[in-house]
Amino acid sequence: MSIAPFSTRPLSAQSERKRTRLAVAIATLGIAATLLAYAVSPGVRHAVGHAAHSVRHAVSRVLDRDGGQHARANRPPAHANRPPAHANRPPAHANRPPAGKPAARGDRSSVTHASSSPR
Repeated sequence: MSIAPFSTRPLSAQSERKRTRLAVAIATLGIAATLLAYAVSPGVRHAVGHAAHSVRHAVSRVLDRDGGQHARANRPPAHANRPPAHANRPPAHANRPPAGKPAARGDRSSVTHASSSPR
């Protein structure tokens, strides 16, 4: 005995026609609902406009065979005459006073003592 939730025997021609009509009716209803939402809601129109723009951009990039060569020809290489990002940054220990010397008077960044007033 089969444990499938549906029948595996061939369907009659009448049930096939019913199934086809049902599928067409559901597809028509879905398309009608989509068109109604597009017509009624400005937010949907806005989103569809963004989606259409993205698709146009992607398709034009795919179909433009020499677009990559044009882009590379007009742009210098990313690494040309540029120092590394960390070259102009002072070392992390540059702002700390040397060991054994107190911090400058206005510098409170290294002060770690408790409050001097009793509570």
